[in-house]
Amino acid sequence: MGLLVALAACGKPGPAPVVHRQPLLRVEPLPVVMQLPGVQQFAIGDWRRDGVAAPSPGTLLMGGGQEVPSAMRWFAERAGGGRLLILRASGGSDMQEYFYEEIGGVSAARTLVFTARSAAFDPEVAALIDRADAVFIAGGDQARYIRFWKDTPVQQLLTAHVQSGKPIGGTSAGLAILGGWAYGALDDGSIDSLSALADPLGQAVTLEQDFLQVPWLRDVLTDTHFGQRDRQGRLLAFVNKARNLSGQPVVGLGVDEDAALALEADGRARLHRLDPAHVAWLIAPQLPAEQLQPGQHLRQGEVAVIGINGESELDLGTLDVHAPAFLYRARTDQGQWQLDRLQ
Repeated sequence: MGLLVALAACGKPGPAPVVHRQPLLRVEPLPVVMQLPGVQQFAIGDWRRDGVAAPSPGTLLMGGGQEVPSAMRWFAERAGGGRLLILRASGGSDMQEYFYEEIGGVSAARTLVFTARSAAFDPEVAALIDRADAVFIAGGDQARYIRFWKDTPVQQLLTAHVQSGKPIGGTSAGLAILGGWAYGALDDGSIDSLSALADPLGQAVTLEQDFLQVPWLRDVLTDTHFGQRDRQGRLLAFVNKARNLSGQPVVGLGVDEDAALALEADGRARLHRLDPAHVAWLIAPQLPAEQLQPGQHLRQGEVAVIGINGESELDLGTLDVHAPAFLYRARTDQGQWQLDRLQ
């Protein structure tokens, strides 16, 4: 993949206008309605009701924090007025109620809260995923998603869902697993930048490849809560480990809290946000790092770090960014991360 930064207007059309629909007649959310080992289910609306249109493809990459209403409406629109399935490994029914009552535009919403791996093999769970017009993966601990779903029918069905042209989205941990490469947090922690840069090949840097196969994200490693938790250095460490393991030109894509990157079917993406200061970050090494060795820190030069704000447009097919928020050149040495602003 090449890297071009377009600094002038490119003339591409913006996203289609969002149609705001009123919520359908409310059906009171049930308590736990599925009596299955390893999963709880909550429901609202009429799951038997088809949408008013066929679902359309799209991927919502939400960095955590508060929901961004314009991004949520963008996502709900792609469900075609049909059934929304929310997957999580902790929490309850709050997200389905937010979508159904505040955002609207879906005929029903259901939530599956996984508490054990066994549920990923249950045919009733599989049937719900197969029937869903849109799937949204909530936040929490992405290690649970890896442990509960890897090498199970749920993993296969989520990939089939996307490949059939239906939308998928995720926030926080749910975003972290949408990239072709994902930080699995399987060390039961959340590694910081200094620790990751100190030993990118270490056991604490737990990466998963092709956990889900989302269009345009095959060679992208996604990260969340980005600027707020100073995760620029760790994402570069992740990217270099992924490149070391695969030999492919993997890039990093981080999204700030209270922001969401809406990825269209053609690979173009625009940012929705609550705060004008919040951005998404594209991290793309232009020169190879020195040969990585276990137990040694990362030494890396010439890394492009490009900011994406509400006026920008990212093309994941070419890695062009139209109207970037900022452009940095980054380097690392002795386990330290340095940014030099170019624009």
